[in-house]
Amino acid sequence: SATTTTIETRPWTLLAGGDVLLDLTEPEGVDPFAKVQPDLASAEVAIVNLEMAITERGEPYNKEFVFRAPGSAALTLAGAGIDVVSIANNHILDYGSVGLSDTISVLDEVGILRPGAGSNNAEAYAPRIMTLDNGVRVAFVSATAVVPGGFAATAERPGVADAKWAIPRVLAAVRAAAASNDVVVVSVHWGIERETCPSEEQRDLAAELIEAGASLILGHHPHVLQPIETFDRTVIAYSLGNFAWHPRYGITGDTGVLEITFDGSYVEGYRFYPHVLDYRGGATPISSGDRYDRIVDVIEGRCEQHDPESPPTSEVLDDPATDVAPSPAAD
Repeated sequence: SATTTTIETRPWTLLAGGDVLLDLTEPEGVDPFAKVQPDLASAEVAIVNLEMAITERGEPYNKEFVFRAPGSAALTLAGAGIDVVSIANNHILDYGSVGLSDTISVLDEVGILRPGAGSNNAEAYAPRIMTLDNGVRVAFVSATAVVPGGFAATAERPGVADAKWAIPRVLAAVRAAAASNDVVVVSVHWGIERETCPSEEQRDLAAELIEAGASLILGHHPHVLQPIETFDRTVIAYSLGNFAWHPRYGITGDTGVLEITFDGSYVEGYRFYPHVLDYRGGATPISSGDRYDRIVDVIEGRCEQHDPESPPTSEVLDDPATDVAPSPAAD
């Protein structure tokens, strides 16, 4: 009799978005995820970078931009179907360690995993594990290469996992995660703001993360999109841009949703769905036009021609996402 080989069929999907800031929308009761396609709740895993503290306490850090939103922001994230947020970035401690502990508490309350920071370095670097209904074990490791003074976690101090001065510790966390899980998702805050091409440092760190066992690398911090590449079976999204932010109509308003399809531990492929930020800073799908073409160019690696220093392609302010301006009466 013919021998049949059982092919693994444990299909599942991960959706990823970039930087999320709810400081303006949350107090107004606006859901910036309402128009996102595919719907984040439709995937087994949805992950973003949380570029703010969720707190109403703490003293602001002495820097130009400090970001926070009230506790209800955690419900907005959970309600949108977001399962995991990276909290390793240069804003999570904008309101100090009390702001970080409030953020962690409220995320834990709503059941959102939060790799990348904690009350000490053991907690900050520790992989966060999710076991899917199909039995697949997914580990999330998060770290930031953008580390304001005092942000890095130590044995005694709350803070973030440091991918600038403590890369070996980040790689050790990835190796440990890879040894006992099917998939390792690494979220990393890195790169140069407003640069559409990845830096040498990003490429070097990506290579080290892949060698350590990363299945998927999700980047953020530049506030613009950067290319998506594959190496062996690892997908690298160098930067996913601003996913929920203040309204942005130029290149910093180009964004999208990355969909990765898996079979068990095997990365089958990916697809990127272009979006732009609307007048409230919420991601809105687009399927044609100058901005769509620019997004596709950057994602596919033709990033030099869209460097912010070069003149932009026509800035489209009359696309469907932005032509419905709020009426004055709504203010």
